Amino acid sequence: MALPPHAADWMNRAEIDYIGPFVKAWAAFNAWYRHASGSRKDRDGLRFVKTQPNPVRSGIMPLLRPMQRDGHGNIIPDGEPAQKLKLLIRDLHVCLDGFHIEVTRDEDVVERISFRSVCISNGAALPQSSDSYGLRYRVEKANGGWQCTVKSIANPANVRATIPTVGFDVDALQAHEQFAALSVAQRATLLEVFNRCNPRPFTDLFAGGGAGIVASDITFRCSDQQLFEGLIEVIYGLRNTLLHGELQPSPQAFAAYEPAYRILLTFLGCVR
Repeated sequence: MALPPHAADWMNRAEIDYIGPFVKAWAAFNAWYRHASGSRKDRDGLRFVKTQPNPVRSGIMPLLRPMQRDGHGNIIPDGEPAQKLKLLIRDLHVCLDGFHIEVTRDEDVVERISFRSVCISNGAALPQSSDSYGLRYRVEKANGGWQCTVKSIANPANVRATIPTVGFDVDALQAHEQFAALSVAQRATLLEVFNRCNPRPFTDLFAGGGAGIVASDITFRCSDQQLFEGLIEVIYGLRNTLLHGELQPSPQAFAAYEPAYRILLTFLGCVR
């Protein structure tokens, strides 16, 4: 039997919206890491949280430890705080896996917020080079952009390819006629050096090796450090898509903000 209109209205109003609590918790977290890092730039503050000694890192990292076994090979169960945090991370992952929440970067690059594809490190700084079978493959900055060269090591005047790109653009590199003129092996080597310079390399936290970090019925295949950094980046992405007005309002999207809010509360509990 369908609910009468006034009952349905009250039921809708009774649903808890975690958007407001998330924003307030983020504001507190943001204020703390700005003060602790001594920088007003979010990127500097988040780097501080992820890589420098601080109460949040010290409190959260032990809760993300990989699966441990005793001397008899039996799994050592996590303590209650670790179980609660890992369950929240699992719930957040399920929400993000079931519904695409996206954020725009640099005005025209759309990225999905996901533990399956998260940027937790920077690419190698230019220039980068690699030597193979008498040839030197090099990627460097030149003329306001990037330049890829393939030349003989013994005779640098013997240049096999000189390919300019605006920046990191794999499609532009592969579409260049001089790239097509290289052999299959030479193209693969140049592409490896070029990809090494990706300013935003993405990591799938389920695709690595190691003992695994068990979170209820899912297992992350990454280190505790990678999961910690990925968790912060995912929550920061949720903050950005919300405050930039890009979040598509739907129950599935809103559902992700409950575990994200509770994870932020766990962070804040480390600094109280």
